[in-house]
Amino acid sequence: MPLNSFIFSVLISYLIYGILFGITKRISTSTIIIGVIGTLLIIINQIKIEYTGEPIFLSDVNFIFKIKNLYNMVSGNLMIIMIKYCFIFITVAIILFIVIKWIKNNERLLTNFKNRIIMILTCVILLVILFAPNKYTRNIYLKLFLGINEYKDYNSYTTNLSYYGYHTLLSGMYGVMLNNRFEEPQDYNEEELNNMLKEVNNKKIADSWGKPNIILLFSESFWDIDKQSDVKFNKEVAPNIKVLKEEGKLIETISCAYGGMSENVAFELLTGGSLNYFNKGYIPVMSLYKRKNSENIPSIVKELKANKYKSKIVFGEDCYNSEEALKKIGFDEYVDLKETEDNIKGHYISDEYITNTIIEELENKNENEKIFYMAETIQNHMPYDNEKYYEYDINIKKSNLEDEMNEIITSYAQGVYDADKQLNRLYEYIKNYDEPTILVFLGDHLPYLYTKNGKNVIESLSYFNTENEIEKIYRKYNTQALILSNYSIETNRIQNHLSNNLLLTYIVNQLDINLSSYYKWLYSTTEYLPASNLYVSVDINGKKYNTKELEGDMKKMYQIRECMQYKFFINTTE
Repeated sequence: MPLNSFIFSVLISYLIYGILFGITKRISTSTIIIGVIGTLLIIINQIKIEYTGEPIFLSDVNFIFKIKNLYNMVSGNLMIIMIKYCFIFITVAIILFIVIKWIKNNERLLTNFKNRIIMILTCVILLVILFAPNKYTRNIYLKLFLGINEYKDYNSYTTNLSYYGYHTLLSGMYGVMLNNRFEEPQDYNEEELNNMLKEVNNKKIADSWGKPNIILLFSESFWDIDKQSDVKFNKEVAPNIKVLKEEGKLIETISCAYGGMSENVAFELLTGGSLNYFNKGYIPVMSLYKRKNSENIPSIVKELKANKYKSKIVFGEDCYNSEEALKKIGFDEYVDLKETEDNIKGHYISDEYITNTIIEELENKNENEKIFYMAETIQNHMPYDNEKYYEYDINIKKSNLEDEMNEIITSYAQGVYDADKQLNRLYEYIKNYDEPTILVFLGDHLPYLYTKNGKNVIESLSYFNTENEIEKIYRKYNTQALILSNYSIETNRIQNHLSNNLLLTYIVNQLDINLSSYYKWLYSTTEYLPASNLYVSVDINGKKYNTKELEGDMKKMYQIRECMQYKFFINTTE
């Protein structure tokens, strides 16, 4: 638990306590009230977790007005839950009783009317300042009280439940509240945005790829490790992707994530939304899709569904408890695979097994239906250690790194080797499949490679320590996407650089399907700004820029996208 989160929880408790003390005049009465409130909060939180897998939010206060319906929903199993946690509840009650008894024996009174008013007003004003932040103070509060960093690694939270566990109940509720507040962008003009959408609505400016099946292989931490030169292996780690790029289109992508947060990449990919316009540390599948009308947020999946595609997403392991969000994104079917003795390689479900599920889906699908099938692999997830695999196909023959780093990078390289091998196997199957099918392979982000004493292996590689600062940042977020097909498609005009949020958007605009004006418009913007994350942007010619220093048409497009995202992702959920 971060110290700042703990301090914030104590601060809020004391401010509420101060208000109660000013009102009741007695410290014992104030203690009883805040103790009862705290105990009820813990009980209600635990009950909600049991029923929904989610902790309570400040917005849940709305259910007070539907208390009868809520009770009817939970009453059947309420007693079972209370019995399950009775020891915890009794322990909390005993502690509260002891504290109250001690305070009664050491009673303190606040009888001076002026002092009471000062205490109440001071506490109320501070609470208002904390709970009514504006766009300027929100990021300050997040950084001050919740320690939001530049990026989140795998040691960070991935669900609201782990977020609360990391930051405490009160700080967790506060953080979710802050992250769900949005301010209208500067120069936001709804009429101008609508005019832009009308202009592209009747245009067809893309190639024609027909209406194929689409298989998206979302590969955990896949990065072409052969790009670096400090470590030499006994064989090429990713030979197939280098051969297959001659049969398809290899795209240099910019990820919104580094070291983790795969579902932020998935969000960008599936919706066209950009993490650039959210607070640092924001995870849309945790927060955005908790908003009241979040089912109205557009997505590529919904566009395909409107064109009679059936959609399915399969996880090697869903670390983000994202089923609810993904169904709002539009997936017909969600599968979180279960580990067995036969489907694990290393610590997790193997890439081979996930490839088997894709092949099985294609073999058993109705020939009259088109599918969008997304598989998120997990085999090459951290931790990376020498004991991860029983046998290694990859070994180091020369290295400039220390021994522990060599073990870590070998473990990672084996995962890349296996992912590359399964990519080739899947493509070989699809090439002989009798329906037009497109295969999209994407590495979501660079790996989290740290030694036990906290040294970053990535930063020890000279590839990531170029003197060009912009290039250095770019390499930190650069992964690759490969587009393959079993029929002839024109790929020469596809941009060489795309960010995650524009990859699928680009692809669906090549298909013979009807698209909404939003995705037609978003596709048209790639001419001005094809690749961008919060730190680095790339133009159509491959030149790299600091995102904060964009100028001219690139800067204008960056700002227009922010306004358009606010229109479709925030206004629609109000």
